[in-house]
Amino acid sequence: MTRKKLRIGFIGAGSIGSLFGGYLANIKSDIYELEVIFFCMKEHKEAINTRGLRIHKNQDVKEIKNMLAYENEKILEENLEKDYSFRFDYIFLTTKTYDIEKAVLQYKKLIDVSNWLVILQNGIGNEDIVSKYLSKSKLIRVVTSSGAFLESPGNLIHTGDGFTKIGFPFLGDISKNRAELEEANMDLKILKELLQLAGLETQIVKDINKESWEKVFVNVGINAFGALANLKNGQLLESKGLKHLMGEAIEEAVQVAKMKKIQLSDKDFITETYNVAKRTSENKNSMLQDILNGMATEIDFINGRVLKYAKELGIKVPINELLTHLIKGLESSSI
Repeated sequence: MTRKKLRIGFIGAGSIGSLFGGYLANIKSDIYELEVIFFCMKEHKEAINTRGLRIHKNQDVKEIKNMLAYENEKILEENLEKDYSFRFDYIFLTTKTYDIEKAVLQYKKLIDVSNWLVILQNGIGNEDIVSKYLSKSKLIRVVTSSGAFLESPGNLIHTGDGFTKIGFPFLGDISKNRAELEEANMDLKILKELLQLAGLETQIVKDINKESWEKVFVNVGINAFGALANLKNGQLLESKGLKHLMGEAIEEAVQVAKMKKIQLSDKDFITETYNVAKRTSENKNSMLQDILNGMATEIDFINGRVLKYAKELGIKVPINELLTHLIKGLESSSI
């Protein structure tokens, strides 16, 4: 039986991009033949092309060599000029959120001839920025709680399994044509099947925007607090004052989501966030890691996005406003 050939790319293959891309490249299937391509930092590219990607999980190490890595888009753009049929079936956007516009513009020639751009990032509102430059009908959004840390070029630590949910952020813009809508749904099902084969438990959801918000509530309640206090997730819960403020920040975010008509689940998001902090008690969250490494953070797409939407709605979110400005001040002092 002839296997279905699929080409999958990862723009900004750092921690999460390498996790998903590495596991996809490691698939052994009688149905699919995958070509996985990373666009990443020079040192990571050289390590992958020389010896492959090593994914460390607990005491297990997977060595994956079935992929190619490039430092930028130039070589593949040259391929595109020679072969007009060249395209990615799915090209993932896995950069930090503050690099969305830069990445989309840099890789636009490749994205334009790809079937789907898959947004795999933290935060809310990402798809609104991407849709300024691309058709809403070719966007897929992925929300995951799986964790990873790029320890060194070519060496990735898989820090924890979690859920992965996929869907169309602009479902109403996919197509009015029934045949095209069925084809889009089939492509989404294939992506789910690939992620499942890769070992990433995946669910298709009708409202991926709701899932993005519900995940960001956890980030709102943990990330900035950990970064400002230089505390691991579990340590945040040891302070009654911090724990109370975490809840207040989440309450503000929930209020904004409801005013934006996001159809939220019937959950206690504050308790859920506390539980996440307990389960990941030894983790230094990604924002804290960014600050410690003297890097920019994704504050604008977490607490900062809550603040932006609140201003548009004409309501106050004082805790999120304070956190946003304090993190920006901390960035200025450390970068």
